[in-house]
Amino acid sequence: MTGRVVLLDPAGALDAVAEGLGELPGIVLERGHELPAGPGVMSVLVPPEIPVGAAELARLPDVRLVAATATGFDHLDLEAIAAAKAWATHCAGYCDDEVADHAIALAVNLLRGVSALDGTARAGRWELEPVLPRRIAGSVLGVVGLGRIGRQVAQRGVTLGMRVRAHDPMLESSPVSGVELVSLEDLIAEVDVLTLHCVLTPQTRGMLDAAVLAAMPRGAYLVNCARAALVDHAALGEALNSGHLGGCGLDVLPVEPPGGDEPAFTWPRTIINPHAAYYSEHSARVPYRQAGEATAAVLSGREPRDVLARPVGAEPGPGL
Repeated sequence: MTGRVVLLDPAGALDAVAEGLGELPGIVLERGHELPAGPGVMSVLVPPEIPVGAAELARLPDVRLVAATATGFDHLDLEAIAAAKAWATHCAGYCDDEVADHAIALAVNLLRGVSALDGTARAGRWELEPVLPRRIAGSVLGVVGLGRIGRQVAQRGVTLGMRVRAHDPMLESSPVSGVELVSLEDLIAEVDVLTLHCVLTPQTRGMLDAAVLAAMPRGAYLVNCARAALVDHAALGEALNSGHLGGCGLDVLPVEPPGGDEPAFTWPRTIINPHAAYYSEHSARVPYRQAGEATAAVLSGREPRDVLARPVGAEPGPGL
């Protein structure tokens, strides 16, 4: 067996992929900057910025695995990958703790006004105005999406003494003690902080539009460590500029990295991080090792972990 395994994630650790890949005679591991084309490419490891669909797969006749080097996989056309008789995987759970911690850190920062008050102090205004810190205990934390990360965020909120409510249309009851499951309309009606932890789908794209943002209490905060497209960013800017929303914490933007004309840079009371919620020294290596392990499994005729799509009409055999 001969072929190429191509890591396309610029943040990826090539040695971590090699660690997961192990010894596969004839397989060459390399780093690429754009999706390759032509025969011999057996596996591509792709970040969220690189989409893979039917057009891309048509240029990869030998591909056996498309591995997302992240938890999110909205950049992958799973039906097209399966139709191309390839597997698709992602790296589920590798940064749950980090993202949950980051979301709570942003929520607490906004409620206590930490970043905003730092700005006023540096500007020479030794005063609490215009941001008056709020008490964390008793504040209402709204969590949209109670998957692995959302559950951890909710649990952290309960531990801090917050009143935690959640919305997840896939659940009939709350899996977290002390967390009430409600409709989205009821959730947004009384939140102090709303934090998003759902996947991006055609149904969730733009779910926080102008009407939803307007229905949030005046002075409420928004935290988004999930996907930028969950929110109508033009409407978010208007809600912040008008003073309806008290502020927001964003770890994701519509275009990453953003240009200098990114509107969010001008919004008041806005904390912006460079898609950093996933990161720790531990999580920086895990997805690449897992993608290497998935590649080794597929090329050895075994089913990989964290499967998103299976090859149409094909079962894993004893080897390729």
